[in-house]
Amino acid sequence: MSKDALGWRKKFGVLAPSTNTIVQPDFHSMEVPGVTSHMARIHILDQDLSNDQAMLRLLDQIRDEILRAIDRVKTAEVDYLVMGMSAETFWGGLEGSKAFVKRIEDYSGLKLATGSRSCMTALDHFKVKNVGVITPYQ
Repeated sequence: MSKDALGWRKKFGVLAPSTNTIVQPDFHSMEVPGVTSHMARIHILDQDLSNDQAMLRLLDQIRDEILRAIDRVKTAEVDYLVMGMSAETFWGGLEGSKAFVKRIEDYSGLKLATGSRSCMTALDHFKVKNVGVITPYQ
């Protein structure tokens, strides 16, 4: 990967839904010298989450659009990918998450950070026994 003036330590490619207004400002607020984040939007035409079928349609949209988002962000010669949403990374439990990560890493040739894997790492590290979940999903 090429080095640039601001991302001389690491450049992250962040994949987020086009409807999301939080991930990008959050990443920018956490940046440290030498590390930059570069957004790639996953085009979402219908963000209805009112029922299970709508959620499945959302996942189909993500799966249809994510590879194009990866292609776009890779033109910035990023070093690592970050999934800036949780739905696809938790869907299907641990096996679904592993399959998703494998698909993205195989396609992109880059490592991928996900919320689900980060949660598992933290839970294991701190030996957490009980978890409470608040989610916008059904």
